[in-house]
Amino acid sequence: MVTRRRGVLDLLGRLVVDDAGQDLIEYALLTGFFGLGGFVLFSQLGPRMGAAYAGWVDAVSLASTETPAPGAP
Repeated sequence: MVTRRRGVLDLLGRLVVDDAGQDLIEYALLTGFFGLGGFVLFSQLGPRMGAAYAGWVDAVSLASTETPAPGAP
């Protein structure tokens, strides 16, 4: 039992000290962060763009229904 505990402690010690896969984990975390940020950005961007275009369409259609004043150039 003591040798097994010692083996587990040695394994944990090596995992803490060894940084062989650290760069891959950092890249994975960075990719996840940017992916989540992009998802949030684009999910909010669509409805806002739709509202902006709808406002422009309303303004143009309202402006095109007004008749010009007589004698206006």
